[in-house]
Amino acid sequence: MIIGLGLAILIYEILRRQVLKRAALKIRRAGQRTTDAGMQAALNHLASAVEVQEVHGTIHSVPVADVWGRGVMAFEYVLETPGMAKADLAEVRRLFNNQLQVYATAQQITAFQDAGPALRVTDAWLRDGQLHVDVAYLMNEATLEYLEDLRRLNPSR
Repeated sequence: MIIGLGLAILIYEILRRQVLKRAALKIRRAGQRTTDAGMQAALNHLASAVEVQEVHGTIHSVPVADVWGRGVMAFEYVLETPGMAKADLAEVRRLFNNQLQVYATAQQITAFQDAGPALRVTDAWLRDGQLHVDVAYLMNEATLEYLEDLRRLNPSR
């Protein structure tokens, strides 16, 4: 009887974790789709400045915040930018942030607790002729805390 009870508890925990994991993945994918759409709109507007790295005809993003914890909606985009210099990064951030804000306003996407722009560039850097851009979607507390952690690590931004 005790073995049966222990086995039942074990099975329950495994199933519960699977359900929670699946729900978190659905939420992350929804946030990623929203962020991808915002980046695509921004890139369409800024098409003369950069070429996007395409994967099956659409932009490709990967989550960047696994280290920071569950629920953080931050994604990295890699763009082909031949000839771009490090000095251009501040202007690139500004342009993307402006276009992401225009998109979010048009789509009525709001930030968690009205914490400013819902979609924003959190980092941008050049590596091997490619522009890497991290974009956060402030849809929850975890992402807001992530941005606060980034501010503490680099107060100049």
